[in-house]
Amino acid sequence: MVAALQGFTTLAIVIGVGWLLARTRVADRAAQKALGDVAFFAGQPALVLIAVADADLDLLIGPHVAAFGVACILCGLAFATLQRRLLGASRAEAAVGYLATSYVNAGNLGIPVAAFALGDPAWAAPAMLLQVLILQPSAVAVLESSPSGRGRSVVASFATHPLVLAGAAGLLLNLTGWRPPSLLWAPIETIGALAIPAMLLAFGMSLFDNRMPPLHRLPRETLAAIATKSLLVPAVAWGLGLALGLDGLPLRAAVILAALPTAQIVFVHSLRYQVATPLVQATTLWSTVFSVPVILLATLVVG
Repeated sequence: MVAALQGFTTLAIVIGVGWLLARTRVADRAAQKALGDVAFFAGQPALVLIAVADADLDLLIGPHVAAFGVACILCGLAFATLQRRLLGASRAEAAVGYLATSYVNAGNLGIPVAAFALGDPAWAAPAMLLQVLILQPSAVAVLESSPSGRGRSVVASFATHPLVLAGAAGLLLNLTGWRPPSLLWAPIETIGALAIPAMLLAFGMSLFDNRMPPLHRLPRETLAAIATKSLLVPAVAWGLGLALGLDGLPLRAAVILAALPTAQIVFVHSLRYQVATPLVQATTLWSTVFSVPVILLATLVVG
């Protein structure tokens, strides 16, 4: 319980420091963009490389992983489709909506939550790998091919994106068991360590620059995104888990992983491509708030 609460508290404090830096004019919008770019081009690829290289790939196999992954992808695609057809959203806006409703905070929150609710932080590894290797690169490829990106084809964008290259390199290291000498690996670890703090600080700065209205005043699209991420994704994961015959700890793992809030990296993508930033801000913030009771309820009831 302490580990999970510490994870939420760490998030809140670092985001608060970012807000304070913007509030006191120590950092401006240029600093916010710079932090986002550093996380996007340096910190996040290094973090992906390390995470995939050190992961237990056997954890990617199992019906609980299928229930979690399919729930995230189905709900994200459903929300993005509704954005496109009912609201006339652009392809880039739909890609960000897809990420906001499907990409969970499996790293700095998923690990302590898994330790508390599931008894082993290793349960968070499948969520991290599935998202890093498949969900995030495919969505970013769509963003890169849009007018907000560089207008290249989805295939070219996917094949040359830093996150994809980092994931592929990490997978190669994992399969071969080889590690670069510490002279090279230590700097990569240092750069990877700045990814999460940079994302959280940039997010906190954005909350001052773009004041969010109260929950009841948010646009219906944003409310739908919050409800999708906070309630629909874990509910679908529960249903899929039951359909696959899961019970006990594997069923609880699928639901709790699906109930994790939107990851801060989605905000970095939104900031990078200047797409749907208010929606991502609100979904990230409110899904974090609502994830606490949902995860606690799942811990007590599911399985």
